[in-house]
This record gives sequence, C-alpha cells and structure tokens, in this order.
Amino acid sequence: MKIVIFVPHPDDEIFSCAGSILKWMAERHDVHIVYVTDNRALITWGKKHNQIIAEDAKEYINLSEEEIGKIGLDEARSVAKAFGFPDNNVYLFEFHDQNAMNQIDDGVVLSKDIIKDADRIVMPSDNNNHKDHQATHTIAKNAAIELNLVNTEFYVYAIYNLMKAPIEKQKKIRISEYRLKVYEIMSLYKTQLLFKDTRLGWQTLTRKRSERFGVFSLKDVGNYYNF
Repeated sequence: MKIVIFVPHPDDEIFSCAGSILKWMAERHDVHIVYVTDNRALITWGKKHNQIIAEDAKEYINLSEEEIGKIGLDEARSVAKAFGFPDNNVYLFEFHDQNAMNQIDDGVVLSKDIIKDADRIVMPSDNNNHKDHQATHTIAKNAAIELNLVNTEFYVYAIYNLMKAPIEKQKKIRISEYRLKVYEIMSLYKTQLLFKDTRLGWQTLTRKRSERFGVFSLKDVGNYYNF
C-alpha cells in the first residue's frame, strides 16, 4: 500500500501520526511524507507569544527567518531519516511558514504527481484554526479531487481543532510499542523544543497509547466537518 502523509510544519507528523508511521513502515507499506512549510516563523511567533525558553534559545534567538527556515528543513530531513523514510519518499515544498494559504495552487501541482497512485492519504482536518494546516488540507484534498481518486482512503488528523466525525468514520491505531521511539525522534527537532508548550507535549509522548483519525472517501468531501 502506498501511503502519503501531508505535514503542514516539521514536527506536526510527531503529534499527529508518528506512531502510525512507524507501524505502517513495520508492515512494509510504501510510506511517503510531504513537508509543506519551512518553520521560518518559529522564533518570531515564539517571541510574540512568550513561548521561547530563553536559556535554550541563545544560538537561535537572533537568527533571521531565512536562517531559521533552513534549519527547520534540515531538521525535517534528519527526522525523516530517523523514521526510516527513503530519500525519494521525502518531499519538501519549502513554502514559507504562515504563508501556505497563498501557495495552494502551487501545492496542488506539486502534490498531484506524488499522490496519483496513493492508496491512503493522511492529512490535517478541514475547518482548521491554523491557516497553514487549513492550507495543507486544501492542497491535498484539491489535488485528490482533480485526480478523481475515488479508490483512495483519506485519514484525517485533528491538531488545532476537534475530531467531529461519527464513530463509524473514526479509526484508532494502537501505537504503544512505538511511543519511546517517537519520543527519541522528536528530540531531533531542537528548534521546536525551544517552545514551552512543545516541550510539555514532548513529555506526553512517552504515555501516548493511540492515534485517532477520521477515515473518509472522495465522495465524503464537504459532507463532514473534518473533510
């Protein structure tokens, strides 16, 4: 099975589907990952919202957004390698963080060749409170619509909003055996771990038992809150 995972920012795969990624790889599926943005606004946002752990951020705090973006992409490559993704299965769109909504058409073009033969597409939820997550959802969904992927299943994860799919449209994947590996992989996102909330979330990974998705088909588009 070919599985393509869409990630708005480097580290969103960790908190949405990292255990599932490792499980699917262990099952020998052909797993691909798409990083949509470059995290360049990370430090700027962290300063604005008082999220930066100052003592740990010294080497990053005065870097430009361009420099932070390059670091973010390098971290994503390192994380993808730690998961076990072959280089040819890792895609970096390099859209500017906080600007993916203005890159939807380009994202659709880039996505179509990646997903044209996908059996499963994993993506953030619709009606999303984060504009880059909403853009990523729209990119993946619009590309699938243009390709008319009627035989593809869509696994939708919710990070900045709620999963409102009916129970028959939900799937829970047990990932307990992978959670320590996920915790270790997250340590490679050094810039993300400069955030207070992310640092707290990192600690919870060691206790995570499952990951939940809404599961849809192309005919479900527009009929559910999350899709």
